[in-house]
Amino acid sequence: MNLIAKIFGTRSPSTVPAHQVYIVPGGSMPLRTAIETIMGSTDNELVALCISHYSGYVREAAISRAVELGGSSFLESITKRVNDWVPEVRRAATNALLTLLATVPAEHFVLLIPRLRRLMAAMRTDHRSWLFDFEQRLVEAGGAAAIIAAMGGTDFRLKRAAFMVAVDHQLLSVTESTKLGLRSGDIVLAQHAMTQLDRVPVSERTLCIDLAAASPFGSIRFAAFNLISKDQSSAGFEPFLWRTLFDSQGSLRSAAARLLVERGHDVPGGCSTLLDSGELTTRQIRAGLSLLVEYRAPEVGPMLARYASDARAAIRAHAIALQAKVSPSIKDEIASRALLDPSRKIRKVGVHLCACGAFVSLDLIETMLVQRQDRHAALAVCARDKWDSLVCIALITELHAPTGSSDADIRYALRNWIGDPTSSWTKPGVEQRSILSTPEVGSRLLDLAEDRHPALRARLREAGIEL
Repeated sequence: MNLIAKIFGTRSPSTVPAHQVYIVPGGSMPLRTAIETIMGSTDNELVALCISHYSGYVREAAISRAVELGGSSFLESITKRVNDWVPEVRRAATNALLTLLATVPAEHFVLLIPRLRRLMAAMRTDHRSWLFDFEQRLVEAGGAAAIIAAMGGTDFRLKRAAFMVAVDHQLLSVTESTKLGLRSGDIVLAQHAMTQLDRVPVSERTLCIDLAAASPFGSIRFAAFNLISKDQSSAGFEPFLWRTLFDSQGSLRSAAARLLVERGHDVPGGCSTLLDSGELTTRQIRAGLSLLVEYRAPEVGPMLARYASDARAAIRAHAIALQAKVSPSIKDEIASRALLDPSRKIRKVGVHLCACGAFVSLDLIETMLVQRQDRHAALAVCARDKWDSLVCIALITELHAPTGSSDADIRYALRNWIGDPTSSWTKPGVEQRSILSTPEVGSRLLDLAEDRHPALRARLREAGIEL
């Protein structure tokens, strides 16, 4: 048995006497011997494992030995013990990190910052004083550059922790850290940047507010909007309101529209004019159409009809969805048109409308399968009725004969249909019965059912369909 097994064994820690360490089944080594073994070991793996041993004496000894051996390989294991339940082990761990900081390059400690920062919320003891002192020593040891570099990394936990260290230890000016937070693409950093905006020098604050106004996060843009709105006398305020009128966040659009109305502007008319200008982005066009619907503008119908034929799928999809909202009486027609659209994105809108009550015929489903080969949309629409689902499966097999693994979804759908007893609660309609009674259809369904074909035949016989 190797040394690791001798020290760790296989029994639960609670079954081992406090003064002994498990060695072999039915036996143990004295604690003193175990500690002496660890203190004389040059096996880094053994020492690292012992840092998490169930005995506090062993953990403390292993930390001490890790410091003697040196190197960065022990840093993570030691860091986990900073909040250990044994005070002596906590003290050994914090002292060990400070000692190793003198010999291990500072950049190796930067990766530990997220775990160390979580100590702020630890309940076992108050680590904040020690943590701040350790971070300051890390900075003085040459870690500032690595901390700043980590703020631009892809690991969001490290990025956030490094940002907070940089702020707390003033590695960057308030203006620099605020700009960095607003440009970070991270909502947590952007929110923290907004909290320190009032400490940015007045001469540089406008640029920071502009960055916030262009943030990808709606809450940050709204905070910027509130700040800008405090000075409504500036020459650029109304142009800012018109730009905000086309924000993707509805609450921001409404706030901007309210202020424009208070200033005597025709918001729907101005919105229509800007939509007609051809100068708006896809996102702005979608926002403008939503605003016209919100205001129930007289021109909203023709405007939506025009954009429902736009070459850009994202705009077409949005306009069609708004058409259904504005004109629920023709929702069936709108859904039918959407399901035949070349774009799968828009066919998904058609599926959604059907899920919300729109109805399309089986003939249209067949047309969609012929023109667009979108079996997923067809099955989703036909889920409205068990017999429509079976007809849809039959239509798919007619247009595209199953060939094996590529048609697993159709086989799975048929098996689900056979296994679902709710289809026996209703009877097929005339159109459904006409399609399912066709010998060719029946033959294809039986082949697709494979070993479940007796159950399928029995279910159809219950409905008066003989195959």
